[in-house]
Amino acid sequence: MHVPEVPADEGAPPTMAPPARREGPLVLSDVYLLTAESQGNTAVPGLTVQLDQSGLTIRKPDGTVGAFVAWTDVSGLVAERRIRTPAGSQGVVLEAMTTSRTHRFVVPSDNPEGLRYEISQFAATMVAPNSEARPGKRRFGVLAGVLAVVLVAGIALAVLVATGTVKF
Repeated sequence: MHVPEVPADEGAPPTMAPPARREGPLVLSDVYLLTAESQGNTAVPGLTVQLDQSGLTIRKPDGTVGAFVAWTDVSGLVAERRIRTPAGSQGVVLEAMTTSRTHRFVVPSDNPEGLRYEISQFAATMVAPNSEARPGKRRFGVLAGVLAVVLVAGIALAVLVATGTVKF
């Protein structure tokens, strides 16, 4: 089933304000998964995607969990593009990036701009702290370790020179 893209300005009233900050999970119903095998041209219907404090949960049409992705595994979460769903209604493409792949979903919405705003809020609070802080902390830890080794080696060399064990 081919999924056509929708221009950004189609169907959205210009005065629509974003919704208030959400408390609790964001549950997206009647979601389509765009399959990687078809380069996004085949959409699997009837899924539910829940974004909450722990991550993304994808439920099959029968309600069972099909997949779960923890926020620690998510490097990016965006809803930048508008699109028509295979059923013809307005929708937003939700992309959740991990180190191994990008999961793409089409989420139907009567308020695509509001949905994009809600998803960006989730991304700002859940994804950014996990994905951006870890590499910086890792680099700082390595740098601190190297600095400690150099410092200990310098002190050891100074002690050896002071005791006359090493001469220059």
